[in-house]
Amino acid sequence: MMPPPRLFSAFLNDPGGKGDVPEAASPGCCPDKFAIPGLPVDGNLDAAKPGSVEFQASHLMVILSHAYDIWQNYFGAPFDWQTGTVLPVQPRAGRDLNAYYDRTALKFFYTTDTLSNRTIYTCESSDVVAHECGHAILDAHHPDYWSSLHPETGAFHEAFGDITALLTTLQFPTVRERLLRETGGNLRASSNVTRLAEQLGKALYAAFGKDVAGATSLRDLVNTFRYRETWMLPATAPTTRLASESHSFSRVLSGAVYQILVGIYEWKRKQDAKLSADEALCQARDDVGKMMATALMLAPPGDAVFRVIATSMFKAEQQLFQGTYFEILKRIFSNRRILQVKDANLFKPHTKTIGLKTSPVNLGLLSMAGTTAEPMPPQELQNALRLRGEELIFARELGHIQDDKVVQYRAQRMIPLKGKQYGPANGAMVPLQGGLTLNVNPGGMVAFSGYYRAGVDDVRAIRDHVEKLAEHKRIYDACPGDEAEIAHLITRQQPYYIAYDAQGNKILRRAFIACAHS
Repeated sequence: MMPPPRLFSAFLNDPGGKGDVPEAASPGCCPDKFAIPGLPVDGNLDAAKPGSVEFQASHLMVILSHAYDIWQNYFGAPFDWQTGTVLPVQPRAGRDLNAYYDRTALKFFYTTDTLSNRTIYTCESSDVVAHECGHAILDAHHPDYWSSLHPETGAFHEAFGDITALLTTLQFPTVRERLLRETGGNLRASSNVTRLAEQLGKALYAAFGKDVAGATSLRDLVNTFRYRETWMLPATAPTTRLASESHSFSRVLSGAVYQILVGIYEWKRKQDAKLSADEALCQARDDVGKMMATALMLAPPGDAVFRVIATSMFKAEQQLFQGTYFEILKRIFSNRRILQVKDANLFKPHTKTIGLKTSPVNLGLLSMAGTTAEPMPPQELQNALRLRGEELIFARELGHIQDDKVVQYRAQRMIPLKGKQYGPANGAMVPLQGGLTLNVNPGGMVAFSGYYRAGVDDVRAIRDHVEKLAEHKRIYDACPGDEAEIAHLITRQQPYYIAYDAQGNKILRRAFIACAHS
């Protein structure tokens, strides 16, 4: 007889949510993917109380292992981190109202709440923990996003973190039960699940005001924000308005993805009257997760521009669900102004598409040898990509979607920043990235492809973004030989720093990603 699963104590939703208390839960299947200090030697829940080292380790084990498991299932394969096979976790990295991912570890901070005079540990929030783990998961699958200075890439990183928090907390039956009870089954309403990081949000609102967080949460997935070019937006704004800052702008896409989940949930309940609300919610959750994972496999490498992500979602929907959810995606992405209706219509069922534009090259005739062995794409693909002579090409095989092989070509060129408006980044080089992803079947035919070439609007967005970073003193001005210690940059709230390559060129680089804007 198998022994009962070992249980750990955890907040399965945010501790700031109404009525949320620690619950007993089993960890996911891969707890060994994380190095968490302070784990209790047994499952004695009475010995692990909120605020204790043991409880925080127990809570982190449950949430992080579930976050890893869901994306392992959605991507269809296990994966490693930028640090290797194990990701270090620091539950009490220092005093701050924030949490960070810096490619070396997940770092959670703590501070005293000015309202309640109680200590807030960000590691005790399932939303914050899953969100930060989402950054590490996305970095494992799309490391090209880390070096991007495109504001939409940073915003997509934040959106993916919030989507990870949503999909993780929906794994737990008690959370789904409270959600359905609170909303009466109307998932369009704001709820304890869509209001992310309530405890942290309330504390930030009290300390810094409405430009940093809402009065009841850090962010809410139920929103109506529509896409605008980031250079047309202010750098910061009250949470009721949209800004170009990554946490603010991310709500355009994360809100759209939540709407897609709701649309699928409602469609399933309408199609099958016998399907319970919980069953429909679980199916919608998993369909959205699979769609997002497949979209990231199909997305061209480089900069995560929102319309490219949306296009990849359409392709993933075609491949996974054969157009069943096409109208849902079309309505939501067009209403959010991420894609125009005419672009969405390219993905109607039975419509063949290749990337955002029809390629003049017959990609269907590409041989497997051309996608795996050569450091450069075959000449026909070079012509299709309209590559410039100075662009560097990076190729990698991502893995498989079912029996098909997925191969990426990333084209990168460096653009200069010249002018006093860029502050410490004046004279630096930053990457402009695009590329091609091919989904090649065993016969060597291209089943799906994703292609994006960065243009003048992307250059404008990047330069505007760096100018705003400089204006708000978010860039650390490192001198040659200064290694810019990440802990120091976190203290200074400077996520970017100046570095120098082997040739002495000035480079602007990312140091960390934060859970909240501060």
